[in-house]
Amino acid sequence: MAREVEFDINFVATALGAKKEQYPGKSHIFIFQDDNEWQTFLNTANKPAWMASFAMRDELYLNVRSTTPGAPTFDSQTLAHETTHAVVARLYPGTRWPLWLNEGLAEYMGAASVAARKNQPIRRHEHTLDFAGMSLDTLQQIRVYPDDPVQVAQLYETAEKLIRYIMTELPKERITQFISAVLAGRSLQDALLYVYPDKIASYDDFLKKYAKFTK
Repeated sequence: MAREVEFDINFVATALGAKKEQYPGKSHIFIFQDDNEWQTFLNTANKPAWMASFAMRDELYLNVRSTTPGAPTFDSQTLAHETTHAVVARLYPGTRWPLWLNEGLAEYMGAASVAARKNQPIRRHEHTLDFAGMSLDTLQQIRVYPDDPVQVAQLYETAEKLIRYIMTELPKERITQFISAVLAGRSLQDALLYVYPDKIASYDDFLKKYAKFTK
């Protein structure tokens, strides 16, 4: 697990254009192997019961055991997702990200990092987004995690679809510019048109292409 975390940190940081000197130090990693103990910890930490793992700043709290028969003993994609949060905490200290950007990037990088480590196409590790039907206007308005697990799934999968589209259909090397634009206070629409003016004719054009995107 430690080796995978090291790989994930390097992969995500490189994707965000960072050098090693920008994310020195090590993350503390707390691993839970008993689900009852994990649920007790979530309650103590005042976290919702649906959380499978989480990051607090650059510390990782992981209950990443896979329940799929024949699968590895822990879920590498969840591990990479949470490690992405740790990298973000190091590279953007003290900065509060919108939920959609934070979780969308982590979901995308979770699949991308595992694919890179295994030298496989990313699509092999991308799951079907059955709950990605939330409107982008609604997505941007979410400030706290919903209590309803279905709404949580809609948040995560719609955010993942959005970042997946940006990383797949638009120049991925501009993702840090896009992130900076959003963190500077630009709306999704303004950030897209500001960073990708040569690729997006209008926001309506973007919405039409995004709606058809199924990768």
